[in-house]
Amino acid sequence: MRSSAGGAPSSPSKPLLSTKKAPDAVAVRRIVLCTLAVQNAGQMLTMRYSRMPGQPRYLSSTAVALAEVVKIAVSILVLVHQQGAAGAARIVWSSGLRDTLVVGVPALLYLLQNNLLYVATSHLDAATCQVGYQLKLLTTAFFSVTLLQRKIPLRRWLALGLLFVGVVLVQYPGAGGGAASAAAHAAAQNPVVGMAAVAAACMLSGLAGVWLERIVKSNADVPLMLRNIQLGAISLVLSAALIFANDGAAVRAGGLFQGYTWVTLFVVFQVTVGGLLVAMVMKYADNVVKGFATSLSIVLSSVVSAFIPALGFQPSMMFVAGSTLVILATLLYSQPPKPAPKVASPSSPSEVVDPRSPTRSRRAVAHRV
Repeated sequence: MRSSAGGAPSSPSKPLLSTKKAPDAVAVRRIVLCTLAVQNAGQMLTMRYSRMPGQPRYLSSTAVALAEVVKIAVSILVLVHQQGAAGAARIVWSSGLRDTLVVGVPALLYLLQNNLLYVATSHLDAATCQVGYQLKLLTTAFFSVTLLQRKIPLRRWLALGLLFVGVVLVQYPGAGGGAASAAAHAAAQNPVVGMAAVAAACMLSGLAGVWLERIVKSNADVPLMLRNIQLGAISLVLSAALIFANDGAAVRAGGLFQGYTWVTLFVVFQVTVGGLLVAMVMKYADNVVKGFATSLSIVLSSVVSAFIPALGFQPSMMFVAGSTLVILATLLYSQPPKPAPKVASPSSPSEVVDPRSPTRSRRAVAHRV
């Protein structure tokens, strides 16, 4: 322990105050990992269950809008907790309409993506939808290269190739169902429509994610919760327009919340949590944690779907093989790049010696270098 300027030892109370530990980073990462995995799997399972034949039919457009309302409310509460009521009001007011409209494009893309996921889960079982949705890794990589001019290493391109093969195997006829699944498909489902909706959602997810990343990184001083509020506000306006354009007659006949049950509300809650978890992943975790969470969610949704007869899912060997490839591809893609080898740097310029001119002074060579 160092002594103070007067020679007296420092007060023993200071080390005691400094021993107050911050939240364990490893523990926080594990919590984020488990929460994200359960949320991803649970969202697909409950969304699928709520859209199955026999369940009350609700308007998916109103569910998307309600999720945005809850997301805005939670983001405001978090921003007030971080900045105080006056500070949060000042930040929101000073952002201005122009800064809010900047996130208009990704807000529209996310809105369309969320609506397409409801279409997908109406025609595909939860496990197949979960695996197919991992194609967003491929679309994200494509838009990262084209829009952000980012270089993708060969290892990740190989992972994307494995991902594509795995999704093809999962979508092979009969890969994800048995008699119950086949009967359900014949009755009310169209796997082609479901997979087309998944592919379109993946395309929109990749474009929206890269677009939003470019906005966030170009304006790093804007709080993340403010971006959530801006995204939610624009999405809410667009959702209202979509409701009255496509479902106006149904709303007038049965109201906004027709067919809502506790399952529907749970779906809305999970969609909201999924949007807010993005902020936690960016703050406390990284792409590796997100990749592991995605893999765990595939396993969870497949296991739960197999043990719930109402879901009508019986995995075949083709589905298991395809899911395994998707999980391996996700983990391979999520691995961080190897750090560049460190080059020993001199401690001072005077230690640099030019081997071609050994007779010169070290200071002169350092100046030239």
